[in-house]
Amino acid sequence: MKRKLMIMMACVMAAVLLAFAGCDSAGSAASFAGSSASTAGGSVTQASSGALSVSSPQKIFTKEELKKYDGQNGNPAYVAINGTVYDVTNVPQWNGGAHHGLTAGQDLTKEIANAPHGISVLANLPVVGKLQ
Repeated sequence: MKRKLMIMMACVMAAVLLAFAGCDSAGSAASFAGSSASTAGGSVTQASSGALSVSSPQKIFTKEELKKYDGQNGNPAYVAINGTVYDVTNVPQWNGGAHHGLTAGQDLTKEIANAPHGISVLANLPVVGKLQ
């Protein structure tokens, strides 16, 4: 049992090393040491569970800027909920920047309150910034 655990841990560490191969050396080294480090405006931290987390610097969007991210003409699809801007570009239900009559590039805080799924889906979405 211990051997299986050790092999599994080695595989996880190898995968993490490969995932962070593109990070700068200071950020990578610090993250494997179990501490936090800044990397290009973001940070790499290790949770008590041992999982590594990379955060990007938060962009501040105005409502006018957010409108550009409507999922049309090759643009990413972003939506704002409660001041947080989420990327829904790769969510199949948001194909083309539209979802059940709603369009990306907007603050949909009021609309999500009436959605059958509520805010539960937000935990699975990448955060790309904050709405001003």
